[in-house]
Amino acid sequence: MTRKEILKVVISVLIAALTALAAGLGLSSCNVTRTITTKSEYWQKADTSVIIQTKTIETYDASKKL
Repeated sequence: MTRKEILKVVISVLIAALTALAAGLGLSSCNVTRTITTKSEYWQKADTSVIIQTKTIETYDASKKL
């Protein structure tokens, strides 16, 4: 291998390492929120009705602790 080829390989390895480092630092956290709503209705024969509604909010925090 010539010096030029060795230099290209070394530069490629350095760029790959820096890219992996930047991706690791840039993608270090993730926040997800999911809302689930369930609704159940029951109608009687008269004008009275019953509605049961539940709402669940889930939050997931995947922050990287350094």
